[in-house]
Amino acid sequence: MYYNHPSVKKEAKKHKKLLESFIIDPCSFRINNCDYFLVNYQRGKTITGCAVVSPNSNAGKKEYLEAFDALLEFSVLTSLFIDHAEKRVNAYMYPHTLMQKFLMDVLGEGCLTSEEKNVFDYCLERINLMLELQGRLQEMYGEFEQKAKRYRDGVEEELTKQDIEEAANNLGEVGFIQYRQVVAVYEYIPKFRYIKEMNNPEVKKYITATIDGYLGEFSVNEEEHRKNVERISLQPNMGDLTKEEHIELEKSMIYKNIAKINASSRKELRF
Repeated sequence: MYYNHPSVKKEAKKHKKLLESFIIDPCSFRINNCDYFLVNYQRGKTITGCAVVSPNSNAGKKEYLEAFDALLEFSVLTSLFIDHAEKRVNAYMYPHTLMQKFLMDVLGEGCLTSEEKNVFDYCLERINLMLELQGRLQEMYGEFEQKAKRYRDGVEEELTKQDIEEAANNLGEVGFIQYRQVVAVYEYIPKFRYIKEMNNPEVKKYITATIDGYLGEFSVNEEEHRKNVERISLQPNMGDLTKEEHIELEKSMIYKNIAKINASSRKELRF
């Protein structure tokens, strides 16, 4: 059933209090062939309560709470995904793309000593990783926007447990991407400082004013970035985790947060 259907709005209005407006989440959760919807009530911009409504269910409180748990879980996961991914997906990556070309051009020239080549290879590996992770983030966010649009347009109406699991995995992967990108920046700073201080005439031919400016940016604030790595580390030795292990760790933290939100929201739940 489409979330904008008059019968859904009619049920939502039953729980509306004086001066409140309401927003119905654009997907339903189906139990025993009945469609349940999450409704948030607000005065101005302040959330004042929530409800789970169904125009075709005569079930008891237990089934409504089961639907509430699933709908709230998905709502929190998608809200957190937007909060964590929206700004990062539009990050200005041109300096990294330009630096990638610079590193590849110099490496292709064959004018480096063995030590210098190791430094350039190290930096290129980190830059490639950052761009690859950024591409993955953009891919995930694009898929998220498409799915959200299908819910809003009524092309898809029903939320499944698979959708919830996918949302949790995506949010966990956003955490993994953020961590790996922050670590990559911290790791390449001393190497780019080495490149900036090099006195190789063959390399200097490739250093335009723009490249020189970015070399300066990429080689400073090492201590600040060390603190950034420390701040987003969920446990010691994070770098030893596989991608899958990192995502599971992120999810364990996410679900602790969801449990708190669920307990708090149930106090405001209207039946």
